[in-house]
Amino acid sequence: MTTSTRPRDHAPSEATAQRWMPLAAVSWAAAYGLVRLWFATGHAPAWELPGSDLLISYWLSLAFCVLSAVLVVLPVSRMTIRLTWATAAGWVAVCAFVLLDVVAAVLPGLGIPFDPIGLLSRLGGLTGAGLLAATALTRQRALDPSCLRCSGLRSVTSTPRWAIAGAAVAAAGCLIRLAAQAVVGFGSTPYDAGMAVILFEAGFLLAGLLLPLLLVTRAGRIFPRWMLLLPGGGLGAGITAYFGVGLLQMVAAALRHEPVFGEMGLPEAFFWVAVPAYVLWGAGLLTATYGYYLRTRRPCRGCGR
Repeated sequence: MTTSTRPRDHAPSEATAQRWMPLAAVSWAAAYGLVRLWFATGHAPAWELPGSDLLISYWLSLAFCVLSAVLVVLPVSRMTIRLTWATAAGWVAVCAFVLLDVVAAVLPGLGIPFDPIGLLSRLGGLTGAGLLAATALTRQRALDPSCLRCSGLRSVTSTPRWAIAGAAVAAAGCLIRLAAQAVVGFGSTPYDAGMAVILFEAGFLLAGLLLPLLLVTRAGRIFPRWMLLLPGGGLGAGITAYFGVGLLQMVAAALRHEPVFGEMGLPEAFFWVAVPAYVLWGAGLLTATYGYYLRTRRPCRGCGR
């Protein structure tokens, strides 16, 4: 049963976080909500990417800001914490175009449009996601009676089987995506030819095959943790969010009997194979990365676990 909870005694740093993190989240929701309202009333700039800066409308994003603020100011309970986590994940999903921003900035030769203003707007949404997640985490730790620092999280001495399965799923998703491209032809990609494409394909294989392998084998221990955790978590979240939303759009278009991404000049069957493969790839990468984190995390300074 969901119940409100009275704060208990805790470390000064945790107490500070519990006071200031919700305030920062509400302040962000108010400021970013005003930006979304300004865009919704006809003052939005012309975006380089198709449609908008986010994957939802201006008015819907404004409602999302209101929901974010309401969840933070409601009495703390396990239900509101779960909803806050879900809302943070939702913000990551609607800011999924940031994945294209990163690729366009790193490899400008691919021909992907780069929009600095759109990037700033998406980073604003991701900032809210971080503040909401941090608020949920501090409140979740306050509800856990074992340890405020780690909420009872335990390290593992060997790679969990579910992490190995996640790595296998990620690699399978990458290979399925490559197989789909092979069927339609590697020359049919929408990117400009040149060295940028070669670098992109190399990164594609590193993130799809080598990274999952390193996350679940001893070879991954020779790297500093951040060299695998950052790309594993960042790419996993970005790929899952971007193509997860794309898959939902495909399903909605199919239900309306509309063509799926017909403007790209590829057969629909390609997208029904490639997009779910990307989702598997991202979700598997996230799972393998979490297993790597548990296997390499340092003992908690609060409880020693």
